[in-house]
This record gives sequence, C-alpha cells and structure tokens, in this order.
Amino acid sequence: MGISQHNSVDATPILPTFVDSIAQQEPDTPWMNLPRSPDLKQGWYTLSFKDLADAVNGVAVWAENVLGAGDGKTTIAYIGINDARYAATFIGMMKAGYRTLLPSPRNSREGQAALLEAVQCSIVVHSEGIGSAVDSITAYQPHISTYTIPPFEELRSLGEKSGVFSSRCGRDQNERPLILHTSGSTGFPKPIALNHGDLAAIYHLRSLPSPPGRLSIPDVFLTSEELVGMSPFFHAMGMIVLLRGIFSKGSLTVLPPEKPPNAQLVVEVLQQRNAVLGIFPPSILEQICSSEEGLRALGKLKYVFYGGGPLARGKGDIINQWTRVQTVIGSTEAGLIPTLVVEDRKDWDHFEWAKGSGAVMEDNGDGLYELVLKPEDVKYQAVFHTFPDADEWRTKDLLQPHPEKPGLWLYKGRKDDVLVLSNGEKFNPVGFEKGLESHPLVKGAMVVGQARFQTGLIVEPEWEALASDHTPEVLLDTLWPKIEEMNTASPAHGRVWRSKIMFTKKEKPFKRAEKGSIMRRMTVALFEPEIEALYSDEASEKQLGKLDLSAGLPAAKAFVRKALKLAGVGLPEDGDDDEDIFAYGVDSLQVLAISSKLSHALSTKDKRMTVSARTVYANPTINSLAAAMIGEENGGHANGTATISREERMARMIEKYTRDLPNSSDLTAPSPSPEKHTVVLTGSTGSLGNYILQELIESRQVTKIYCLNRSGTAEDRQRESFQRRDVAADFSKVSFLHTDFGKDQFGLHDRVYDELLQSVDVFIHNAWAVDFNLALESYEGTHISGTRRCVDFSTQSKHRAHIIFISSIASVGNWTGVHPNEREVPERLDANHTVTLPQGYGESKHVASLILAAGAQRSGVPCTIARAGQLAGPSNGDSEWNRHEWVPSIVITSKAMGAVPQDLGNQDLVDWVPMDLAGKTVRDLALSQHSSSTINEDLARVAHVVNPSTTTWPKLVPAVRESLQEQSGKAVRTVSFAAWLDELKKTEPSPTEIEQKPALKLADFYEGLLGHQGMPRLATEQTSKISQTVAQMQPVSGEMMRKWTQQWWA
Repeated sequence: MGISQHNSVDATPILPTFVDSIAQQEPDTPWMNLPRSPDLKQGWYTLSFKDLADAVNGVAVWAENVLGAGDGKTTIAYIGINDARYAATFIGMMKAGYRTLLPSPRNSREGQAALLEAVQCSIVVHSEGIGSAVDSITAYQPHISTYTIPPFEELRSLGEKSGVFSSRCGRDQNERPLILHTSGSTGFPKPIALNHGDLAAIYHLRSLPSPPGRLSIPDVFLTSEELVGMSPFFHAMGMIVLLRGIFSKGSLTVLPPEKPPNAQLVVEVLQQRNAVLGIFPPSILEQICSSEEGLRALGKLKYVFYGGGPLARGKGDIINQWTRVQTVIGSTEAGLIPTLVVEDRKDWDHFEWAKGSGAVMEDNGDGLYELVLKPEDVKYQAVFHTFPDADEWRTKDLLQPHPEKPGLWLYKGRKDDVLVLSNGEKFNPVGFEKGLESHPLVKGAMVVGQARFQTGLIVEPEWEALASDHTPEVLLDTLWPKIEEMNTASPAHGRVWRSKIMFTKKEKPFKRAEKGSIMRRMTVALFEPEIEALYSDEASEKQLGKLDLSAGLPAAKAFVRKALKLAGVGLPEDGDDDEDIFAYGVDSLQVLAISSKLSHALSTKDKRMTVSARTVYANPTINSLAAAMIGEENGGHANGTATISREERMARMIEKYTRDLPNSSDLTAPSPSPEKHTVVLTGSTGSLGNYILQELIESRQVTKIYCLNRSGTAEDRQRESFQRRDVAADFSKVSFLHTDFGKDQFGLHDRVYDELLQSVDVFIHNAWAVDFNLALESYEGTHISGTRRCVDFSTQSKHRAHIIFISSIASVGNWTGVHPNEREVPERLDANHTVTLPQGYGESKHVASLILAAGAQRSGVPCTIARAGQLAGPSNGDSEWNRHEWVPSIVITSKAMGAVPQDLGNQDLVDWVPMDLAGKTVRDLALSQHSSSTINEDLARVAHVVNPSTTTWPKLVPAVRESLQEQSGKAVRTVSFAAWLDELKKTEPSPTEIEQKPALKLADFYEGLLGHQGMPRLATEQTSKISQTVAQMQPVSGEMMRKWTQQWWA
C-alpha cells in the first residue's frame, strides 16, 4: 500500500505496510524513546520508524528461519518485558504469516492454559527476563514449545541486512492477526481476535469530525506530540498507545522495563523528558499528586489522560490546577471510544460522547445508565470489526448523568460490580470502594455481599504506611470516620457494619489486573474462607465479648456503645449518651442485630438473658438501654419509661411545640388564594408520594410543584420510579429541593425559602418515618419539630398556605377503648391522648395533628388532617406493594412457612385503599376549596383516606393461598393467626431466616394485633363529599391480591 492511500479516510491501512511506507518516506521520524539503562541518569535514546521497520523485517526473517513459513492460521503467543520488541514482534509475525496472542505474564496457569487452548496455540515466543511466566506455562502444559526471541538491536540488524520482507498478511481484510484478551476480572481471560479494521480504527479516528468550536479526544490525543505511557503493551490501553504512536507518528516514551512501574519512576521520567502528553492509571496519578514534586512534573504536560477506572475527585481537582486532566474510555473489544474534551475543565471526570461513537445510554435503574454502542460509522468503531454481525455492543459500563449539564456522564462502575443482596436489593459498591481507597492507609477496598443479606468489607492496607505496632482494632478505629462518610453516601442496604469488616494479611493481597484494578471475582474466590467467617455469628460475638452487669452503669454504657458500633450505628465518638440512636438512621435489621448481640453478651452457660427488640425501641439512647439491661438483671422494669405516662409525654411534647405560636391577629392578612396552585410536597419519593406527585403533575389546577426531600438524589429516584411504572410525566413544573426538617427553614437557603413563601398556597406534608417500633421521642428531632416548622411556614407565607398533613389511623387506633359507644371514628380531632395506639408512630401522628390544630386555632393556619388507613399496592398493578410493610411481610413469610393465617386477629376487616387511589384522594383534598369560616377552630379539617367499600381477609385468603402454592409448588396450609404467630416466634432471627421470613422484624407488632380490640372503622361521610375518588371506590378484590402477591416474586 502506498503512502498516498493513507490520506484516504476510508482506506484501511495494513499495519506492516504502513510501517514500511513511513520508514521509506520519513525514516528519521521518532517512534519510541527508551532509557539507556534502569538508571535514568544514563540518558535516553530514540528509535526511528526506520529502526522499527528493520526490526519488524528481522522478526519475520527470524520466525521463518526458526518456526517455518506461516500459513496465516497458526497462532504463536508472545510474552516479553515491556520494550520495543512488542511492536516489532506482533507486526513482524503478521508479515511472516502468523497470528499473535499477547497474554499477560501475570495470568494464572489455569488462565494461560484456557487462553492457549481457546486459540489453539502451542508455541510461546518470549524475551529474556520473563522465564518464570514461561516456566509456569510449560510445567502445566508440557506440550508447549518455547523460543527466546533475540534482543531488539539484533532483530533490527537482521532486518537491515535482509531488506524488506515480502508480507504474507493483508490479502484478506477479515484475517485476525492479533489476539488480545480481557482482564479475566470476572473469570478466565477471554481471547479477543482483532482484524485490520480493528487496528485501523485509531488511524481513522484522527480525522473524526468535531462540533464547531470543540475538540475531541482524538484531536488532542492522536497527535504527533511526545507521549509518556506506562500501560503494558499486551493490555488494551497499552495497545491503543502503541498504535497511536505508529498511526499518528507521535513518539512514545516508555519507562525502563527492568523496573516495576511506580509513581516516583514516572515523576523522574517526566522531569527528564519534554513530553507534551501523558496517560497513566488512576492509582499512579493519585500517588504522584501527593507531593509538589509530582505535581510540578505533571505540570510540564499539556494534557494528562487516565482510564481503566475512576480517579478520586479530590486528587483530580488538584492535578487539574497544574495541567489539563481528562478521562478516556475504551476496552479490549471496543478499542478507544471517542469522546469530546469537556468545555468546563471542572468536569474533567465526565464523558461527552463524540459523533461517530454510536453511544446510546440505556437506563439500568438506580439512576445509572449502561453505555451501549450502536453501529454508526464503523470505520471509527473497532467493536463492529471485532463483531461484524452485532447490532449493538453492551459495554457493561454504568454511568450517571450530570445533574445540571445534559450530555455529560460520570463513570460509576461495571454491571459486573453490582452486588445483588439476598433480599433483592442492588448496590453498586464502586463509589464506596474508591472513596475508602482515597485514605492513605488503604491500598484496596472491596465490598462483598453477593447473595448475602447485608454487605461486608475487605480492606487491603497500605502496608508501608502502617506503624510497625499497628493492630487491626487501631486501624479500624482510624478508618472508621472515612467508612462512616462512605456509609452516609450509600443507600441503607449498602452500608457496612463495623462487625462486617476484615483486613487482608500482607502475604495474601488482592488479585489485580495489569492496570492495577482489583479482579473482583477472583479475589472473592481467594478470600471465600475469610468471607464465610466474616458472616458467621461467632465472629461478631467474639468481637463484642461478654458483659458483667455487676460492673455498673458506666461499664454497661461503654458496652452498649460498642455493640451499637458493631451493628453499624454511626455514633460520633464524642456523642451524648442521651442522643436518640434512631436519629442516626437505625433500621429494624440493626435493631435485631443489637438485640441479638446484647442478649448473647449477657447470657452465660447457665442463664439465658434476652434483650428484646421491644426493649431497644423503648430505650433509644445509650443511657436508657444500659439502665434497662441492668434493670432486667435486677428484675426491674426493662423499658425505663414507666415513670412518666405516655399521655403525659404526648401532652408535654404538644405544649413544647405550641407554647409560642403567634396569634392570628398579630400576623399580616394573607393574600387571596390564586386560581392556579403552587404546591409543596414533602416525601415525594415514597410509595404514596410518587402517586401524589403524578396527580399534581397531571392536574391543570397546579402550575408549580416543589418537592422537598431529605435525599440529594431525589430527582433521579423520582424519574426512575416514573419510568419503572411507565409514566410519561412532564417534570418541567417540578423543582426538587434537598431539605432537612430538623433545621430552621427546612435547611433551605434564604433566597429559596423566600421564593416558596411568596408563591406556595398548598403544602402537602407526607414525609414521615413509618416504623411501628420507634418510641415517640425518636420522632421528635425531625418529624415533630418539622411539623411546627410547617406551621411557621404557613404563618409567614403570602397566601397562608393550606397544610394537608398525611396522618394515620394509628393516631386514633384506641378510639373504641375511649369511646366504646361510637361505632366509627368521626371526621374530627380528639384531644384525649389515650385515643392513639400505644406505639410511637401513632403517638407521633396524634401529636403532630394537635400541633397543627393549635396552629389553626391560634394562628389561623388552614389545615387538613388526612388520616390514612391501610394503603395497599396500586389497583392497576404498575408497581408492587412495598414488601417491607406488615401485610406483604405476612404473605412472603407464609410462603417460607408453608402456612398462611386464615384470620388477622382483630384486623379481618379490609378497608384498604390502593396506592394510586390514595394519591388521587390526597389531590382531591389538597385542591378543594377550604372553608372560609372566620372561626379559627374550623380551619382544622379532618378527612379519612379509607375505603368505604369493604371486604374481609378470610375472603381474600383463597387467592393468596392459591398464588403461594403456584409460586412454591407446594401445598400451603391455613392456620389461625395465633398459631401462625406462635410458629413464627420459634424461629431464631438470623439474617437468612429474616430474608425468608421478614415478618420476624415485626413480631412485636403482630402480637399487638392479638392483644387489642382491633382498628376502628373510620367514617367517610364528609370525605366522600370532598373526594369523588373516595365516594366511588370499589373493594379490594382477590384479583388484586393475586397481582400483588405475584409481584413480590417477580
């Protein structure tokens, strides 16, 4: 092929011919810069394209003399030190008519055997200095023949004397003369055979059109400027760099191959060379930027590229102050995927796909998207030469869209990385791991937990940074603040408990790929015994030890604090012993863990002590729980709350939050309500909140919606939820605000809060923690105080915003006990605190309702207290009924037990409201015209979100039982609720049992259903006049139950 053809973008250059052409026309063009010796002070020498062409011809001559003439089908493997012979060998073997496999010397012997067998290779050619890797192959595969290739200078001299070797390759564009392989991070390495079109994609990318005024990565990476690289040439990135140097005629500077690559070596190379570009693994960059010397060395470069994994944000920001840092992306199968240089250099870690990439982002859930490549212009797309019949290539790379800049994408990990816990929850651990690896004492971190009930963590220490007398306990204490930071940024099911953390030993490190990344599957297999031990109960019990209560309260408090930490409770070291532990996000699984740990710690061989989950809930501070444990030992009260009645506790809390309410006469008169509404909705991402938001978006009466949520990722979750339900919602009138109801102004900036005050006329307060076990006091810090802040908002707002508070039937659950002659709960408030169920959740709703009523009476705040009964799954089946709630937990547990209760104690009446209809009902209440009565007492309106058309549980049991039998393939008994609960309580609540029988987490609640008169009926006469949805509601049917039951196992 002549050089003129190289200028044709559509021509596919054949690599050996291209090298010969450059060598003939530009023989002195620099190709590779190498150190004269491992001691960089000895200087450098440069190989030209003429040197490369001669060495290529020398390899071809050597191969023909030693191996015989190639037939285009025989495969040889080449393993060598990372020097110029890599290029000379695989290109020379092409000329000689051989295919070349480039295996990693670090592959296991089983991995090497699988590779060689897959490509039918029985010949290994190798350089000197690589004997151990070759010996490992021949020891395992004695039939393999091995040959040592001469040094580069001998090959160059041989080629120079022999002249241009007549190439045997390139006659067939589809021949596959080069074979790379995947890293094997998820199993054995897989061979990827490349044809000439694959190799030439780098050549074509040099002429990829860029948008006007923009630069692409090919524009700045595929240039003739000197580049420093350190990736091994058998690796995909190393091959991209090698091909870039040839097709772009840009000289490549390499590190001394005799030395292991490290950050200091890179710094020394940069200091000695006048390179313009550099491309390095993230791990090396993170080490380089730890010193000013390293940063100054990087500062000599115009661009620093990185790939193969994420670069810690803080480190990248530092480098970006010294030079331009930019991420690149590619793979063995796809080569270099073209992207644009980001317009704002602060977005250095984001990708923006270039035209010609064929990139399509497909929603993967959890706010992440998979990069999928579609055929567009295949001369730029190596993957569609590798797989010419493919309609798409799924990269398995997961990315997250930039929250404010459409088109920018942040790498978040691989689909292979995602852990699927045994309860079906999914967690991408990469962000957690990379965050922890930014700590100077951590070399590697790996979150485990595939098919387990919770996550665990294995940490590989940075041994050289540790003190000689370090202990695992001291190291864990040092790392714990960073682990807590990563826990805070993770979903609840992804958080790591202190008792589920282990450290590697120095002699047993993680398995790593050539690019330095952890090979997850192989590492998990290597540490399988340790992981099994990590998840055993004995390991956790050993960490905690035993407690002698005779040591007194101080010792008991210290012990409780340790138990809480082991259960993953993020308590600060200097925290107050009277702080509510549930303010730190403690969930029911952690409560069971705390209960189990403390029970074991108190028990002896002769005496079994039990600290029940109910005791933990009733004593939500270190002080009270320690005192309760001592009380148990001494035969006293265990709950520590008997000195003050629950009615008195509620009264005190109401008085605390209403004593300084302003009088309406002292407030500015509200402006008239607008014709179209501006609405605040709290808790929009929850089950009910999703449906309320959908109704508000679709309503023509609403012009603007502010969603106030505690999560900073609420918008992503909201959109994902709507997509999952196939709801095409217009979010243009929705704004998402990150809030904290425990802070003044909900934690909002003055400007934003004022914007709400001037525009909002409807405030739907739906955000509330649904946990039937929590004590009233656990609701105060965020929920009760937040309700008072809602009142304050209304009094300050221009339109005296109408508050719709989503209350609960639990707030009047004991109505018939107080009013035995009333058949139904009327649509009015009752200040008698005994009407609520004896549980923190119902008590908190009752307290909040009376705070709002006081706000109406004293301050003229219009409010609607919407008492919701049992909300079920949606009637249309577009999403599942939350499996963690009490009814789904009964059904799921019944499958595992092989028995379903034929009654629900005193809860047989089914007046459940499907979730979608509940959303419509709240919309009706929110957008209805509130009474304009001048009597402030009338400003507190009560509505009931229950189904006036009822059925009973026994009528639904046949549908439930039939569905369970279909799912399990086994017969399912019907038993009384009391018998069912007795059988459940015999089960030890281990993680495995809890997974299969989630009702274990609610055993105390279910016991309560047998112990009282049952929930009262809620009247709906007035509500039906306001809401046509309630007036026309149909009863829950057996078909609905089948649909919901099937979804729990979909």
